[in-house]
Amino acid sequence: MKLATQLVATRQQTDLTISERAALCCDLAKQLDNAGEYEAAYEALAAFWPDRNSLPNVDGLDKQTKAEVFLRAGALAGWLGSVNQSQVQENAKNLLTRGVEIFEDLGNFERAAEAHAELALCYWRVGSYDEARINLVSALRLLKDRVGSGDLKATILIRSGMVEVDSGRLIEALLFYNEASALSQLSVDHALKGTFHNSFALALRRLATAENREDYLDRALIEYTAASFHFEQAGHVRYRARVENNLGYLFSTIGKFKEAHEHIDTA
Repeated sequence: MKLATQLVATRQQTDLTISERAALCCDLAKQLDNAGEYEAAYEALAAFWPDRNSLPNVDGLDKQTKAEVFLRAGALAGWLGSVNQSQVQENAKNLLTRGVEIFEDLGNFERAAEAHAELALCYWRVGSYDEARINLVSALRLLKDRVGSGDLKATILIRSGMVEVDSGRLIEALLFYNEASALSQLSVDHALKGTFHNSFALALRRLATAENREDYLDRALIEYTAASFHFEQAGHVRYRARVENNLGYLFSTIGKFKEAHEHIDTA
């Protein structure tokens, strides 16, 4: 069933409690978020978050579902806002912090870890790398060795790598990507796999420049190609376009202009 059809079906169900309806809306919003359909994800959550500049309406929801709504609204607020709109990221962080507090109070540490990972992304977007690291460390601590949390741990490790790449700590970034590699391979989530390969490729590309290593450029090309494949499988058009653009740039830097134009055209 397509996600748009799921949204209509959810709205038409009349035999659900308000918490059950909110939980379904959150689940659908997360699926759309993972596909890069941020406006559609907001629409899925609009019944409980009608004004993206205000707090969600969580009246009548149980504590678990309240936390879920805050988590999804906070994650979406971060994606919907530009990286230059620091106030938007502040709003996102406030929503996510509420989610963290409720999840931790409930003892739901896996969901608290996810909220910390989303908080880290907000800090990363505005260049607050130390704060991003603190949240990512907290997320890993909350997860520990919880069974079934491989995808979330991979996401946290990938984001840790992203923080270190943008901080110029490329060797530290590679350590995170090496740890994330096995978890990503085990995942069935194509969007997660695409994110891993794309982020790893950027680290390799910057290492190639810093250390004048042609072999890193070759590996970066392989990683970008894998990222494009997985984003295509995930239906993540936005990210696939970004990867194709990255491939075009990389081919141009090594003088392969025909291939560069092909990837730019695809983007």
